[in-house]
Order: sequence, then structure tokens, then C-alpha cells
Amino acid sequence: MKKKILISSLATIVAATLILVAYDMSKMDIESLVLCSANEGGIRIPSALCKHYLLNHRINEKDIKQLSEGAGLDYILNLQSSEKYEIAKTFIAKGLDINGINHYSDKNVTPLHASVLYNDVERVKFLVTQGANVQIRSKGYDMTALELAKKLHDEHGKENRNEIIKILLAASNA
Repeated sequence: MKKKILISSLATIVAATLILVAYDMSKMDIESLVLCSANEGGIRIPSALCKHYLLNHRINEKDIKQLSEGAGLDYILNLQSSEKYEIAKTFIAKGLDINGINHYSDKNVTPLHASVLYNDVERVKFLVTQGANVQIRSKGYDMTALELAKKLHDEHGKENRNEIIKILLAASNA
């Protein structure tokens, strides 16, 4: 009898905890949920639960709008986690503009321009593969990502951007 009571008590505690976690995730803003999914931001919900909820139950028009009016795709790509590319692909598939500008940047850069500024080859490859427009001119720099990469390469010889330039050249000629 005691064993049955103990098992039902534990099951009740587990069920109540899961319900509370699901409720917490449903009330999170999209930025917090993205951070939780990437195990960043100090949120005490297991990242696997956040990621599952985010990718399978959450991303909606309101979330897309909220990100689009803020940092856009840059918010996701600035994560440290390797999960960022999977999360970014899902957001792009659900309608987040791959060329949407980061409204928090004083230069209003696209994710591709930001990737050039960060000298992040992997990120440039990801964006080009996902269909980023390499012909867009940044409002703040009045240059395409390729022009910006060449300029930065010439001005800052220590930071080699040859691979980024090759990727962007190939995409421009495609």
C-alpha cells in the first residue's frame, strides 16, 4: 500500500512539474524561449524541453513579427550554441525574413552583412545556402555584403576574409 501511495505521489509531482514547465514556456516571449532552447540566458528549464516546444508547438505569426521588429534572424545567429542553425532554419521556414535587418543595429544591417562584419565564414555559408540575397545594399554602409567584405579585407589585413569573399563571389555569379 505504501509503495502505491509513494508511486502515485511521485507521478503527481512529475505531472505537476511538467504542467508548470509547459505553462512557463507558453508565457515566455520568443527571445527568452530561443535562449532557453539554446541553453543560454540562465533559464532553469531543460533546453531540450524548450527546443522541442519551440520547434514543434510555438513559432507563430506573433513570434515572427516580434523578432522581425527587433534583431530579426541576427538574434538567433548570435547565439553561441550549435543549435542556432537548426533554430534559424525553422524560423526561416515559418516566415522569418532571411534578409530582414537588425533594428537594434545603428547601421541597419542584414544578417549577411553582420556575418561579414563578424568574419564568420560558417554563418555566411549558412545564409547563402538558405537563400540570402547577396545583392542587398546595407542602408548604413551603402554596400553589398561582398563590397563590405572586400573593404574590410583591404582595411584590416589581419582579418583575412578571402573565404567569405569567395563564397559571396560564387553566390553573386550564380
